[in-house]
Amino acid sequence: MGKRAAGPRASKSLSIHVDELVRRLSTRTATVGIIGLGYVGLPLAVEFAAEFPKALGFDIDAERVVLLNAGRSHIRDVPEERVASLVTAGRLECSGDFTRLAECDAVVICVPTPLGIGNLPDLTCIFDAAEQIAGALRPGQLVVLESTTYPGTTEEILVPILERSNLAADRDFLVAFSPERIDPGRDLPLRRIPKIIGGCSKRSADAARLLYGAIFEETHVVSSARAAETVKLLENTFRLVNIGFINEFARLCRQLNIDSGEVIAAASTKPFGFMPFQPGPGVGGHCIPLDPHYLAWESKRQGFTSRFIELAEDVNAQMPGYVVELIAGALNEARKSLRDAHILVIGVAYKKNIDDTRRSPAIAVIDRLRMRGAVVSYHDPYVAELHGRHNDWPEWRPRVFVPYERRAGDRSGEAPSLRRRRVDTLTSVPLDPVHLARADCVVILADHEVVDYQAILDHASLIVDTRQVIPHEKAVASSAKVYAL
Repeated sequence: MGKRAAGPRASKSLSIHVDELVRRLSTRTATVGIIGLGYVGLPLAVEFAAEFPKALGFDIDAERVVLLNAGRSHIRDVPEERVASLVTAGRLECSGDFTRLAECDAVVICVPTPLGIGNLPDLTCIFDAAEQIAGALRPGQLVVLESTTYPGTTEEILVPILERSNLAADRDFLVAFSPERIDPGRDLPLRRIPKIIGGCSKRSADAARLLYGAIFEETHVVSSARAAETVKLLENTFRLVNIGFINEFARLCRQLNIDSGEVIAAASTKPFGFMPFQPGPGVGGHCIPLDPHYLAWESKRQGFTSRFIELAEDVNAQMPGYVVELIAGALNEARKSLRDAHILVIGVAYKKNIDDTRRSPAIAVIDRLRMRGAVVSYHDPYVAELHGRHNDWPEWRPRVFVPYERRAGDRSGEAPSLRRRRVDTLTSVPLDPVHLARADCVVILADHEVVDYQAILDHASLIVDTRQVIPHEKAVASSAKVYAL
């Protein structure tokens, strides 16, 4: 922090190493390093490897490093053939040796930023990545943070750690923030998503624009790293609030016996002043359930409460429980009980056409169904197995269920029941007439396009559609009883 207080960065004499960095970025002869090779980092590494002589990927997962160096891909949206060709050509290499960061002209940080206890920001991975970079930092490097975080992280946390190397930001090295905008499953090439860039100085912003301009068709530079950090939070908080509103609206429509899907479709015909959002069983994934907490936390630091965020979170958090009550009500009308009912869930990913189950609302629905005594199976063409390790929300973590009558007595006999908690591994079952006919209720939680919904209509007797994927006219014409959210 002392170096930063000595005077404005603009007054520092520019290192000749930074001139060389700009030249290498301009001529696309730089080596680019990417820390974190998950859903964000790997697609980025592949694109950089296609445009620069060398992309070096870094990850603490040794198995992932071996897999990628063998030309394999663990991300569905990143074709294995493309990874293999880049590895074979020597343009993409992965390593767990972070001292090799010194080989890179630009280093991009793509590490997770989860929520900790009490939904407080957990920047542990950013701290760890920054320490690794500081240990290998040399003059003439550009460091860019892409991980979602609260406004001020880049300048207040990342830069001071990097300056422990006795090098000065904006003199010896450059720093910027550029929020990731990965949307798994969307048929939109990464290159066509406009890239937001905010530098800790104009020099840093210009260098980052050269870096990202090599792989993105459009770059948009904002005034500061702090502004760029806030852009990402606005984007996902906007979605959280609107999803919360449309979920509440769908519940109201159901109470009024109105088809919310019909109303939303009709409102969508308006060519101005309306943007359609669809109701569902809750929010999931690596962004929407987490990012607004960073904005709400920063709001509290500034002395005021973000009421819209808190209300939207509350509505969305209630949706898995609401879906379970909808299922119970549908079974009740069919003169069946939720307890011991066979429930077939369609889709456990957090959204359609992907294999990502992080914070999926389907997991919360399954957990609650089993707590109520239901026998649950699932079908998902993208998720072959659902493990306990997928369960990363504290309130959904596995717990052994002890029958009430044994809690105060002798527990040395029968083993505790695991059926009512998702502590075991579930395996996707085939979507065939046998499983559909055996189910007391089929519940659609993810609307994968490859699923045969007509087969569900033909062979199921009771369907709860939380994604409104079954058209109203088909539902009416089917012999199955269909309940839409």
